[in-house]
Amino acid sequence: MYKLSPQSLKPGMIIYDDIYAPSKQLLYKANTILTPESIHSLQEYNFSDIVLCEPGEVNMTHYEYLQRNPHFQHFSEVHAKSLTAFSKIMRNLDTGLDLNQLRLMSLRDSVMAEVMNTEQFIDYLYNLMSNENEITYNHCFNCGLLCYVFGQWLELSAEDLDTITLCGYLFDIGKAKIPDDILWKPEKLTPEEYQKMQRHIHLGYEILKNRKLPPHIVTVLIMHHERCDGSGYPAGLKEDKIDPYALVAAIADTYDAMTHPRAQRMALTPFQAIRVFEKQGFAKYGKHIQPLLTRIAKIYIDRRVCLSNDTQGRITEIHDDALSSPTIFDGTAYYDLRKIPDAEVIRML
Repeated sequence: MYKLSPQSLKPGMIIYDDIYAPSKQLLYKANTILTPESIHSLQEYNFSDIVLCEPGEVNMTHYEYLQRNPHFQHFSEVHAKSLTAFSKIMRNLDTGLDLNQLRLMSLRDSVMAEVMNTEQFIDYLYNLMSNENEITYNHCFNCGLLCYVFGQWLELSAEDLDTITLCGYLFDIGKAKIPDDILWKPEKLTPEEYQKMQRHIHLGYEILKNRKLPPHIVTVLIMHHERCDGSGYPAGLKEDKIDPYALVAAIADTYDAMTHPRAQRMALTPFQAIRVFEKQGFAKYGKHIQPLLTRIAKIYIDRRVCLSNDTQGRITEIHDDALSSPTIFDGTAYYDLRKIPDAEVIRML
């Protein structure tokens, strides 16, 4: 990569990094080819320098680009440092120490301060390597951050954003007491092992039951595996009996688990994860799942992807009636994946 002043830009040059206006609005995505119009726009913003691609950098995957991006590297470092502090707080819960809620919010704010907007956070989180030594707490931390972002998209108040963050942090805390040979078993769990896994709800309740916590925290812990059609556990509740925050937490829980590697499988792409939600039925997760997953899917418009039939191209359109099946342009033709049911996005490029 190299830098030039806006006045030195020429058509055909390629932007290396996403460019944001002072208002944090995304102006141009990485790998955008400059035109006379875009150059004029950049000159009007009075940027000091624009980072451009060297010839050999143009075909990098997005993941390769992020690994060379100082901004993403700093985000990764802050996330790792915050995760270490978060894990220490979680381990201390069993010792009877008070839950330092202000500290937990500051860890959230430290990570979120490293992104330009919530969409960039979703992309960065997907591309972040999981800490294999802290997978349970890594998942809890990520779910708290995801619940916070989803809460922003749902326009919750500042107080409610703090509450839903805590819900996300704590609903899986009982998994810290599940034996590792069950938690990270590479094969499918036996019925007996699955029953033991389900006990993480009871174990989490025992950790939190005597603590002074905001409303929703304990109910979300108990209900985050309930589903609106009554197919969930532990009580088989239906939508009108489920805490609405528990349904948001369920989306965060499932999405983060699917898009990061586990003992029995590789990480799914965001579109593969969305397809799982579609197959399960959006109705299981309540009214917020469609707008939340739509917003996630639209983050990846113009992103290069590889399909299960080996076609590579850029996403040009997201379809509200089939979020997991975007339209792809491979340089010569457009492919509407709604009309190619056997093709799916298996890799983000």
